[in-house]
Amino acid sequence: MVFRKVHSSCVLFLVFLFTFTVSFASVSEAALSRSDSPQTVVKHKTSNKSQAKAKKTKSRDSREIWLQRARNNPDTMLGKASWYGSDFNMRATASGVPYNMYTFTAAHRTLPFGTIVRVTDQYNGKSVMVCVTDRGPYVGNRIIDMSMAAATRIGLNSKGVSTVELEVVSDSQGRPLKQGEAFFVESTSATGPERFGPYDTFADAAAVHEAMLLADPNASVVLDSSMQLR
Repeated sequence: MVFRKVHSSCVLFLVFLFTFTVSFASVSEAALSRSDSPQTVVKHKTSNKSQAKAKKTKSRDSREIWLQRARNNPDTMLGKASWYGSDFNMRATASGVPYNMYTFTAAHRTLPFGTIVRVTDQYNGKSVMVCVTDRGPYVGNRIIDMSMAAATRIGLNSKGVSTVELEVVSDSQGRPLKQGEAFFVESTSATGPERFGPYDTFADAAAVHEAMLLADPNASVVLDSSMQLR
């Protein structure tokens, strides 16, 4: 009799254990199923980030390819140039830098901000280097809109519009495209022509240039061999 009671108890315990195991397995499977869902979302987000990164890298690579082509064979463009002055002075430009009509800057539709361009008037042969800080012009077939100071340097201020040739001479950091070249500032004093430099970027040369303009309005920034004056 005692044996039967013990046997019955064992049977009931085994049935309880089996039921608990099946229930626990079902709950665990449901939990695992729920935990799979966030993993799928994370993977999807990672995929989007990868695509965005790849797109950004492609854009950056395209610019590098363009700059490399300019280094090997400097791109030149021919078209109409105009200029803008006091009506826009100290207003914000597309790059965020306030427009200063007394500095040597310009607006171009596509060139990266910070790119230095040599602008040459096709009628008088005069040239000036400008830094792209704004977007435009969007009138007719004009390809560049120059600051008043830059326009005055090549005689454009008196004509309003003229045909010019553009030559890209730096990357978007203002560094010369050609190896071995640097920027210099040329000025004329009572003792004769003077040259200051070399400067690795156009911004460094421009700072010296602006300081010299008060004493010599004809002072200019030029490109030459970086070995000069070393």
